[in-house]
Parts: sequence; structure tokens; C-alpha cells
Amino acid sequence: MSDRTEERSSGDRRKTLVFHIGDHKTGSTSIQYALAANRVQLKDRSLFYPAKLNHNMLRPHFEAYSKAEDSEARAKAIQVFRSLGNQLRKSDADYCVISAEGFELVDPSIFRDVLETYWSTGDEDIRIIGYVRPHAARLLSDFAERTKIGGPKVMEGDLSTSVEVMSREGRLPYLPRFSAWRAQFGDRFILRPMIRDQLLNGDVVQDFIDQSCDGNGFEITGSAQANESLDLTDLMRLKVLQQHCIGKPAKLRHTLGWEFARVVGQMPPPAQRSKLALHRDLAQRVHQMYISDARAMDQEFFNGTPFLEAELDEALATAVETPQSVDPEDHLSEAELRGLSILSEIMADMFRNTTGAWPEFFQSKRIKTMRRAGKATESKK
Repeated sequence: MSDRTEERSSGDRRKTLVFHIGDHKTGSTSIQYALAANRVQLKDRSLFYPAKLNHNMLRPHFEAYSKAEDSEARAKAIQVFRSLGNQLRKSDADYCVISAEGFELVDPSIFRDVLETYWSTGDEDIRIIGYVRPHAARLLSDFAERTKIGGPKVMEGDLSTSVEVMSREGRLPYLPRFSAWRAQFGDRFILRPMIRDQLLNGDVVQDFIDQSCDGNGFEITGSAQANESLDLTDLMRLKVLQQHCIGKPAKLRHTLGWEFARVVGQMPPPAQRSKLALHRDLAQRVHQMYISDARAMDQEFFNGTPFLEAELDEALATAVETPQSVDPEDHLSEAELRGLSILSEIMADMFRNTTGAWPEFFQSKRIKTMRRAGKATESKK
């Protein structure tokens, strides 16, 4: 339970629209599962979360909206935005939350245009909340995530590939991207460091609700963190499966990775977990590339407290001496590789069956698992 500030008087109560913009790999899935499963209860306040899981489906509509030359796609985007706006206006909840880590690379000026045109009536408080993961940790988690979902940009590469990809995509350095959000929204934009001892009770879900809801009291039932990272050996098992799905639609590869992670997350952890780690040469390169960005971020967003700088220094100090292999053959036995390859071919044939709605099937399993967890928690109360 949190109750860090005095509640506002009823006369001051206005609807608050909260937009959670990620980043990727900052606990977004845990936040979304808690909201979607109705595990968040506010003290004397109400909360509305209009999604089965998240709002990542909105990202391509932002892209279409910004391209006037494709009038049909832009019209569809406007229809989607208006539909969500109608939901927000009809809700009498004190807090309406929209969450999508896919907003990470949306142009903040386009986001503001859509928000003010289709989502806000002008009478609400607006809050944009983002989380930033320290540079080295973000690179490691990005490589693991792209491997998990069969991302072609890293499947044939190594950790250094992820450094190049993130820079090319504009995810790093951080300062230009987050400064653009602040330029559009001023003090309505809140950026939090994704560092455990800086989060409320060391928990990103509690921290997000606390930031979203003005510190009013709340309770979160259940405890499991969603989308826990795979250990290196399990990641290499999944990589074998994904290698056989190269060329398949992204949605299939993504849902395969998410389903694998869901199943692994429900099993007892291995006796020994091997973690993905930066090697010294790469850590030195990353430190050199991003130390100025870390210092600037600390100065601009964290009152000069060296959160990101210290984490980058720590990553260099704790780097392993030699590069880790990300070749499954170096982690799995010949027998296991053969078994996984056979299974992969069977799965690939399943995916060729276009009459089977496999992505929807896997997503429904994730939703059912989430809801079962929520009901189990409720039954214990």
C-alpha cells in the first residue's frame, strides 16, 4: 500500500489522462499485465485501462497519420484515434491510462497533435510517463529481446550488432529523444530511472502507479513480474527455434518468442542461470560512446544525480574478460540441438498453415494465463 501524499479535495478532482510511453525493456509488460488484469486498486479513486493487454497497436497508426500521401491509411488511423478518444471521454474514472512501449519512437510532436485533437477535451490533466534504462543494461536487454522474437538484424550478429542497430534506429543516445518529449509537454513529462533502488519499493509497477495517480493510496494484488529475462541457455534454445522461422511474418516470430518466455516463466528456474554480459572491449566502447549522454541525461532529468553515469561506470567495471558466444552449438548438446531442430521444422510446417490463426491463439493463452493469475490472487483475499 502506498499513500505518500495527502489526497486532493473532491473540488480539485479532474480527470487525468496518463500516457505510459515505455521505454522497451523497462518493465512495461509488468505494468500492462497489472492494469489489464485489474490488479490495481486505488484508494477513493477510480482507474480506467481500455486494453486487453496494451496499446502497441497504435504505433503504426501514428506512422500512417504522419504520412499525408497515404490518405486511406491516414483515415483509418484517425478512425482508431477517435474510437479511443470516445472511450476516454465516456469514462468517468479519475485516471485513464494508455500504455505502449511502442510509443518510444513516435515523434512527440505528432503524439501531441493526436492527443490534443482526438483524445483530450482540454479539461483533463495530462501526464506522460517514461522510464529510461541505463545504457549498458538497455543494450544487453535489447539484444536478448531481438533474439527472443527472431529479429533479423541480430540473429546473425552478436552484442556489438545491437549497439549499431540501436544507434541507427535512434533509440540511443537518449538525450535528443527524451528532450523532444519534454519540449512538447514540459513538466507534464515525467522520466524515471529504471534502476531498482530508485523505484518505489524497488518495483516498477508500484512506481508507475504512484507517479500516475498523484501518490494517492493504492494496492496491487499479485506479485509476479511479467516478461522476465531468459537466461543465456534458454535464449539459445529459443534461437534455434527462431532460426527455422526466418522469413516468417514478424507477428508469428514475435508470438513464438513471447509464448516460449511465458512457458519458461511458469517452470522452476534452472539450478544455474547464465547471464548475458558485456565483454571488456565492448564495455569500453559503449562507455566511450555514451558517457557524455549519461552525464547530460543525469544533469537534465535527474538534477545532476549521476544515476546513468554510475551505472555505465559499473558496467565497465564488471564486464567479463572475453566475449560470450551467442552460437547455440556452444551452449547445447548435439542431442538437444537435434531435438530442437526437429521440433522447429514441425513448428515451421504449422506456421505454413495459413488457415490457423496462430498469433491470436498464442495471445489468447497469454491473456488467459494473466487472468487466471488475477483470479487466483482475488480468491486469496
